[in-house]
Amino acid sequence: MSGVVKIEINESAETLKELLKKAKTPQEKERVQTLYWLKTKTITTVKQIAIILGRNRVTVQKWLHKYRSGRLNHLLEPKTNLGGRPSSIPGSVIDKLKEELQKPVRV
Repeated sequence: MSGVVKIEINESAETLKELLKKAKTPQEKERVQTLYWLKTKTITTVKQIAIILGRNRVTVQKWLHKYRSGRLNHLLEPKTNLGGRPSSIPGSVIDKLKEELQKPVRV
C-alpha cells in the first residue's frame, strides 16, 4: 500500500502509552503519540498523522528519521542550541550567582 510507513518501533504500546502520560512538553507528546499510532496501527501514513497533528508532512518524516537513527532518546532530546544573541553575563558570574542562590537565607 502506497504511503504506509515502514518503521520498526521497539517500544511496546503500553510503554508508549505511559510515556504519553509522562510527557512534559507538547512536542514530546506529539512525537510519542506518532509512535503510538504507528505501533498500534491506528494510523498508518505520515500524511494522516500530519493532518491530525496539524504539522507538515516533512516534519513528521523528520521525527521518524530521528527515531530510526537514534531511537526514542534521540527523538525526545530537547534542542540544545536555540540560537539568539550570546549572553552578556560571563559564565563565571553565572556560576557564582548559582552558588549564592544555593546558600540558605539568613534572617
